[in-house]
Amino acid sequence: MTNSSTDVIQKDAPMSPPPAVEEPVQRRKRRRRGSTEPRAPFRTYHLFFYLLLGSIVVSTASAFAWVFNVSMKTNREFLATSPWELAEGWRWENYANAWSGANIGAYFGNSLVVTLTATAVGVAVSVVAAYPLARVQFRFSGVVLAVFLMGLMIPWMVTFAPLYNLMQDFGLLDSRIGLILVYATYNLPFNVFVLTGFMKTLPYELEEAAAIDGASPTRTFFSVILPLMGPGVASVAIISFLQNWNEFFYALLLIHTPEKMTLPLGLFQLGQAANYGTNWVTLFAGMMMTVVPVLLAFALLQKQITKGLTVGALKG
Repeated sequence: MTNSSTDVIQKDAPMSPPPAVEEPVQRRKRRRRGSTEPRAPFRTYHLFFYLLLGSIVVSTASAFAWVFNVSMKTNREFLATSPWELAEGWRWENYANAWSGANIGAYFGNSLVVTLTATAVGVAVSVVAAYPLARVQFRFSGVVLAVFLMGLMIPWMVTFAPLYNLMQDFGLLDSRIGLILVYATYNLPFNVFVLTGFMKTLPYELEEAAAIDGASPTRTFFSVILPLMGPGVASVAIISFLQNWNEFFYALLLIHTPEKMTLPLGLFQLGQAANYGTNWVTLFAGMMMTVVPVLLAFALLQKQITKGLTVGALKG
C-alpha cells in the first residue's frame, strides 16, 4: 500500500522546471529560424531626436552639394543665375585651373608637409610625456598632469602676441619650421591627457614580467607598452591631423610669403581675390579640394578615433 501511494504521489507531482541551460539553446534555435530578440519599445520622443538628427544630416549634406554644384559652373553662370540652380555641365577644368592657376597645388603641398610633420612630432612627444605620468609613481605626477591640462584652458587670444615675439626672436617667423613647432605643441595638452588615461588601462603585470626577464625600462616601453597603444596613438594622431589641416589663425599670424601658405590661408587669399576679381568658381573648387581629404580621413578612421578615446576614458 505504501508503494502504490508513493507511485501516485510521484505521478501527480508537478514536473520540475527545465534547467537554466535550456535558455541559451532555445535562443540559438530562434536565431536559426530567423527570429530577432525583442527590442526596446519605441517612444514618442525618439521621433523628435530622429527628426533633429536627420535635419542636421540633410543640412550638412546640402551645404557640400551646393558648394560642389557652384564649383561646376562658370563665373558668368554663377553671377547670372540663381545660387540654387543646377550647373549646366560638368566643368572639371575649374579644378584644374584652381590646382595650377590659383596655386591650390602649392598650398596643398605646404599643408601636407606641415600637417604630417607636426602631427608626427606632436604625437611622439605626447607618448613620451604621458608614459611617466601614467606608469611611474612619483610625488608630483598629478601636478605635472594638471600643468598640461592648463594648456586646454588658456584661450588662443592670450598667446598670439607673445608667440609672435618668440618666433621673431628665434628667427622662425614666416617659416614652415616655426609653423610646425607651433602646431606640434598646439595639440600637446589634449594628446597627453588622452594617452595618459589610455596607458592607465594597461595592466602593470606586463612591466613586472618584462622586468623579471631582465628588460630595462626603455626596452619595456618600446617592446611592451608602445605596441599596445595602437588605438590611443591612432586616435590622437587623427584628431591632431584634422586640427592641423584646418588651422587658420596661427598660419595667418606667422606666414606672410604666398609660397609658404597653407590651404586655409590660401583659400582666404582666394576669397579676397574673388571679392574684387569675381573668380568665384575657382574659390569653390579649392574649397572642395580642401574638404574632401578631411572627410575621407574621418570616414575611414572614425572607428579608430572612437575606440582610442573610449578605452582611454575608462580609467583616468
